[in-house]
Amino acid sequence: MLFFAGLLGMVAVGASAFVGLDGAGDAVSQDDSPPDDPPPENAPDLLDQVTDAPDTPVWQVITGQDGADEIIGTDGQDQISGYQGDDTITGGPGSDVLHGAEGRDVISGEGGDDTLHGGDGNDSLLGGDGDDILYGHNDDDRLWGGAGDDSLVGSAGDDTLSGGAGTDALHGDIGNDYLIGDLGQDTLFGGIGNDTLSGVVDDPDTASRDDIDGRDYLNGGSGDDVIFAGQGDIVSTGSGADSVILGDWLRAGHQAEILDFSTAEDALLVVYDDAGGAVPDITLKPDPETAGTQHLVLDGSAVAVIANAQGLTLDHVTLLPQSGLAALMGL
Repeated sequence: MLFFAGLLGMVAVGASAFVGLDGAGDAVSQDDSPPDDPPPENAPDLLDQVTDAPDTPVWQVITGQDGADEIIGTDGQDQISGYQGDDTITGGPGSDVLHGAEGRDVISGEGGDDTLHGGDGNDSLLGGDGDDILYGHNDDDRLWGGAGDDSLVGSAGDDTLSGGAGTDALHGDIGNDYLIGDLGQDTLFGGIGNDTLSGVVDDPDTASRDDIDGRDYLNGGSGDDVIFAGQGDIVSTGSGADSVILGDWLRAGHQAEILDFSTAEDALLVVYDDAGGAVPDITLKPDPETAGTQHLVLDGSAVAVIANAQGLTLDHVTLLPQSGLAALMGL
């Protein structure tokens, strides 16, 4: 599925974005309680010897200076703040709290259950291993959860969020955001703005178009959203004129469920492989047990069940060749 490969490529916060995390901290001090806020900008430029009991969590506080810092944490629990400048920060194996503050920062949590704050500027955040929490804050940020059950919040700006492996929660918040659940059973909420949400993960080991992702929950929120529904996904379009995109990656018995389709505003688009054969046959069939519910059937196979679908006809459904999908999305 070349289009979905391109959509994932927009995240671009993989290994290439996190090269060169080998710098040293500019200032280190020690505290013994887990801090929530960045340390003051006049934090002392020194390293205190830690003498707490072995079972007591110890926090190392590492502070950057004005300018572009390269900071790497210790093996324990760190709180790092880069402050002004385009900083490169990595936390190490412990459960760390990392603040980029101002500037275009690159922040990697690595091991442990980390909390990452991008701050102002177009930041790139990678949670790494562990159950991480990532906040982009202001401007246009790129967040990638990595392994573990992660929570990603874009905040203000046009952000790109990818959960990675695990059961993740993604919230675009304010702005026109791209949310990609990736592997696992994920929850995606677009928030305010014209967002794109995808619950589809292509199988790289097969030539056919398959979705190997888990059952996701996709909520567009407010705005005119585009929602790619994968196998078994639950879709709530929210307010606005939304487009739900289905396709032959959906299989019978694993239909997408659309809860609140509006015939007055929303659209259903069914993607097919125009390089692989004839235009598919598409029909709507009423559910025999639930009044107002209809099944969308593609070449004899049900790909979606649409609740509260009174008045839904094939006039609300558009067949879209895959060759035209990228142009529709402006890619």
